[in-house]
Amino acid sequence: MSNNLTESVDFLFIGMGAANCLLLIKMYENDLLQNKKLAIIEPNSKIVNDRNFCFWSNEEEVLKLNLGPLISSKWQNIKVADREKQTISPVYYYHIKGIDLYNKVKEILKEQTVSYYTEKFDGTAIQKSNSFLISLTNLKIDAVKVFDSRPPEYARAEKNQSHLLQSFYGWELKANDYNFDTSTMVMMDFNIPQNNYCQFMYILPFTNNTALFEVTRFGKAIITKEESEKLLTEYLANFGFSYQILDEEKGVIPMSSLKITNINYGENWIRTGANANMVKPTTGYAFHNMAIDANNHVESMLNKKTFTRKIQRSRFKFYDGLLLKILEETPQHGKSIFQNLFNNVSINNVLPFLSEKSSLQKELFIFSKLPILIFLRVAFKDILHRITKVNPSYFAFIITIVSILAYTLGLKEILWSFLGIGFLSVGLSHGAIDYLTDQTINNRKQFIKFIASYLLKGAFLGLIWIVLPDLALVVFIAFSAWHFGQADFKEWKYKQGFNSFTWGLIVLITILIYHHDETIVILGHIKGLQIHHVFSDLSANQLLIGKLSITLFSVLFAAYHKSKLMLLTVCYLLLSTMLPLIASFGIYFVMQHSVHGWRHLKKDLKTNSFTLWKKALPFSLGGALIISIFMLVNNKDYMGVFFILLSCISMPHIFSMHNFYSRFSKSETDI
Repeated sequence: MSNNLTESVDFLFIGMGAANCLLLIKMYENDLLQNKKLAIIEPNSKIVNDRNFCFWSNEEEVLKLNLGPLISSKWQNIKVADREKQTISPVYYYHIKGIDLYNKVKEILKEQTVSYYTEKFDGTAIQKSNSFLISLTNLKIDAVKVFDSRPPEYARAEKNQSHLLQSFYGWELKANDYNFDTSTMVMMDFNIPQNNYCQFMYILPFTNNTALFEVTRFGKAIITKEESEKLLTEYLANFGFSYQILDEEKGVIPMSSLKITNINYGENWIRTGANANMVKPTTGYAFHNMAIDANNHVESMLNKKTFTRKIQRSRFKFYDGLLLKILEETPQHGKSIFQNLFNNVSINNVLPFLSEKSSLQKELFIFSKLPILIFLRVAFKDILHRITKVNPSYFAFIITIVSILAYTLGLKEILWSFLGIGFLSVGLSHGAIDYLTDQTINNRKQFIKFIASYLLKGAFLGLIWIVLPDLALVVFIAFSAWHFGQADFKEWKYKQGFNSFTWGLIVLITILIYHHDETIVILGHIKGLQIHHVFSDLSANQLLIGKLSITLFSVLFAAYHKSKLMLLTVCYLLLSTMLPLIASFGIYFVMQHSVHGWRHLKKDLKTNSFTLWKKALPFSLGGALIISIFMLVNNKDYMGVFFILLSCISMPHIFSMHNFYSRFSKSETDI
């Protein structure tokens, strides 16, 4: 057959797992397959019962979804962990055999015009104006609408994300001389060896003498058949009956908080199943979600509306992420967490929680029954990571708003404490690791030479402050403007040069002119300084014109660069005029400038924040000690002394960071 042959179809189903089966059934029930040509790509024959699908729901919803004819068993009692069985009325726990679902679909397809392809498709599609072109080995398929249930592709995991697997292996068996309680299923029995994972037994009694016994593992490694058979054999030995194995079931379900990255082709290419986030990350349950999703999609098709899915509520994504991280880092806690959950909370409260239908009040109650310290540790790390991922400009804006509220409420200590911690952590530290960026340091002698040169640069500026303080001020402001602009423009991927210097001046002038009176007071504490008298003599009108001019220029400058982050920075700088000068400057310096520099250093040095902070600590403490000593000695003019010392410490850092940024290639720094 020529590979130039093209078959045109209305609907293409890639994969015929539960999601696409449910969708096809629902489309058939609503006459959406009439006079339509279908194509199905499915490598497996689907002639065996390779899956058992389970879910909990009430009879009304089952009737609405028309799942009744497929249900083979149901239970209204659940036994879990070490607790006695509990009723889940009015809800039932339902079971559907995979083969029954597949056979239902096969009966429907007998009435349709359909082409089958057993080749696995893992390529990409060509998007045409009103269809998609799929290339197989010997032909191409041109499809108007595609339902894609291929396994999801995931983005690279961030520090607070996890990707685990729920792997399972089970036997459907017939017991000799033993009667199962057919009214009760066992959801989680942890009375099996954990083997450094979170493992449990799952039991579905179908009849008095037949049941499915399945061992399930939550973890990175898939449970092997040999491991499972050993656990099953040991577990069944406790029942004291002989048995025959009728069938086996095995599978792997993703348990992931990672973002799915499969290509988005638009509204007529529909992701289904795990590919559409239908799997609950912490339980692996998906069938109920897929049934509702199929129903919602068909309703959209009938109403000729674009199909959109509801996004998982953020707090449940947060809960899932915490539990997955615990199971990843400390799997030995899995057993105690689930046992605490089911032993201390009614199953009628747990199931709505697992279905993401619970209230916040109920969720707080549930978490109060869990080993809270385990969750708090992971939650703290998660929140800290999220904070570090927030763009510094947004974070600085938020801190500005919070600081203004704190000042209004008389809680000034909150801001000063936060800025103090920030200054000692990244403020001083991002300059205290300059020795790591100097590529000339290869031995102790070169290190000592670097330190001496570093101190001499600061001392030289200090000498200028003593001899020519006005020149020192101008030099320091000019170099600081260059440095601030350089760091921000590097982060925003703009070209370095005159524009970056201009941006640095905008930042400094905005802070200083809007805190005119405080600026004059601070400069007045610097001995021999004369230039500040020029600014202290400005009239109110001149000052107003100056403020309006720098504000208008900064807005136009941001508009010229089409930069939302630049405009956001201008906004919070203007808002911070409601705060003292030190607070206004501190928010920019710590929350934006220092964080930008810290990120660039981490990336270039290929290390993490904690390692960098440890390497910076001796020099950070040294810098803090020097500032403290000079301020104590000169306690009357401590503001002026602090300003001068800060400039002397900053000057060699500015040179080091300039050399550091210059090493980056033009492609990295230009737009």
